[in-house]
Amino acid sequence: MKISSAALEAIHKHAAEGYPYEICGMLVGPKGGGTIVRAVRATNDIRDRARDTYRINPDEHRRIEREVDAAGQEVLGYYHSHPDHPARASVRDTEQAWPRSYYLIVSCVKGEVAETNVFMSEDWQQPMNQLPLEVA
Repeated sequence: MKISSAALEAIHKHAAEGYPYEICGMLVGPKGGGTIVRAVRATNDIRDRARDTYRINPDEHRRIEREVDAAGQEVLGYYHSHPDHPARASVRDTEQAWPRSYYLIVSCVKGEVAETNVFMSEDWQQPMNQLPLEVA
């Protein structure tokens, strides 16, 4: 997956600011293109378990999708953080992943970004596979 340095920097900043809670957002790029050019912050709708899970509110999700579409772009995937845990796809991440969408996970340890990885599943039955991350 290719991502602009500005988008990756925005995600890292969001993760550090949100620590010790999981943060989340959407990865956006031009329609038909594969490069992530911006990260759109979303609100973690989970309150009681915000340290170890996230969910983007459905109304906010639809609003962001409409704004992205109006700008001639598309949602290519999602990002979230793992506070004080590795940047690996958890069982929950895998169960909730949309096929062929990027899932960028940031490990944030004691408020500092420690690791960033990206994953994708080809279909509902396949596990998430780690992909190379290229900063453009």
